[in-house]
Amino acid sequence: MGAETLLFLLVVIMQNIAVFLDNLGLFYLLKNHQSLQLASIFAKKHQIDFSSRGFLFFTPPLLGYLLTHDALNTLLQIFVFSSFISFVITIFQSFWLLRNLGYQFHLVLTLNKLLIILFGLCIYAIYLYVPFYLNILAYFFKDQSLWLVQLSPALTVMTSMFVVYYMDPRIAKFIDSKDKNTIPSVIFEMIVMRVIGRVLIFVIAIVIYFQYTQLSL
Repeated sequence: MGAETLLFLLVVIMQNIAVFLDNLGLFYLLKNHQSLQLASIFAKKHQIDFSSRGFLFFTPPLLGYLLTHDALNTLLQIFVFSSFISFVITIFQSFWLLRNLGYQFHLVLTLNKLLIILFGLCIYAIYLYVPFYLNILAYFFKDQSLWLVQLSPALTVMTSMFVVYYMDPRIAKFIDSKDKNTIPSVIFEMIVMRVIGRVLIFVIAIVIYFQYTQLSL
């Protein structure tokens, strides 16, 4: 097994374990939101989130290795395969959540909700995949590559702000209501943002890959 093949497998596995755990942390909380041991559920969620970030931190140095060896083709192939797997994982986990909650997906859209969802799916199209975008950008701007890749923490924080300061409080409000008749629109919105956001990542990866392939001919 060559070095690039090994890196391909490592990045795809690490990245998608991180995506799986990122989904799982929130989905686990929502699945158990009627539990009487909610504090323990929150603690478990934070443990899952911590594990997700742990796996995610392995991705940038591996992508950086490919960048320093001019292996952009391999990096883009990883981007395509990883984003597709992330989409599939998110779809299956979303079905798992809805089945466990006993909800049938139904989302009534207003202009305000539509704008928020559009903004949210753009966030999720970047969220967790910042290192890929920056390393690809750094390849084409090698003179600026050292500082470009260092933007990863800042961009991750910026995309996380929407999740932490908008989506999480809305989900917390839904959980705090304790009303079984409350329409779980926030859950449906969150699923749409995550799923379509992952579709967007895959589409972006495909477009960049074929654009690069055409330039290389």
